[in-house]
Amino acid sequence: MFIIFVGSYMPRKQKQRKVFLPPRIDGYKAIGLDHSETIELNLDEVEAIKLLDYENLNQHDVAIIMNVSRPTLTRIYDRARKKIATAITEGKNISFKGGNIYFEDNWYICIQCDISFNSIDNAKSCPFCKQDKFTSTLNHHYSKLGSK
Repeated sequence: MFIIFVGSYMPRKQKQRKVFLPPRIDGYKAIGLDHSETIELNLDEVEAIKLLDYENLNQHDVAIIMNVSRPTLTRIYDRARKKIATAITEGKNISFKGGNIYFEDNWYICIQCDISFNSIDNAKSCPFCKQDKFTSTLNHHYSKLGSK
């Protein structure tokens, strides 16, 4: 017996990927080119590269850490490597943008000193400059940036 789908097929909703903390920088710039195009690397792709290549963890463990299946992690990692290879080969900039992610802790961004910090309870002031002007959690900040 065969089942034939007629019409459009609706894939299931993409699961959010866990990112431990935000990257320290916003991306990389190609040196030597004045007007280079930019490739966007989602934060889940940055996290996969960091955990697999920099921290040398295996795919099974990284999939558990990021709250995704191992095949999904492989697809995220392959996309990231392809984008990085394209940027290096074609002299393009790389920028880190949102994606369907969430951070493990309550992270905040200070508007005054532009520092990211986390807080177990709700933060009342920046621990560095002591100002009380900061954005809500990074989950909200990064989820608004270019998710694809």
